[in-house]
Amino acid sequence: MAVDDDAPVTLGATVGRPTARFWHMRDGARTSVGEPLDFASLSDDHGARLRFTGAMAGIHAVDLVDATFAADFTAFRRTCW
Repeated sequence: MAVDDDAPVTLGATVGRPTARFWHMRDGARTSVGEPLDFASLSDDHGARLRFTGAMAGIHAVDLVDATFAADFTAFRRTCW
């Protein structure tokens, strides 16, 4: 997915058990990115032993090509329905 690097873009994920669907928004138009992903066991609570963390969300960016680009995040919002 190519994104214009001189204009802001909104990235998001809609999570509804058992799937997560990623998307980006520009000029009010939301566009899906890829196929829905299995979100049912994205947690350290998955498995035979008792654990406590549950699913987590965060943002992170890495330039894997030549480490010259940076990402500036201006907001992070979680909305529950």
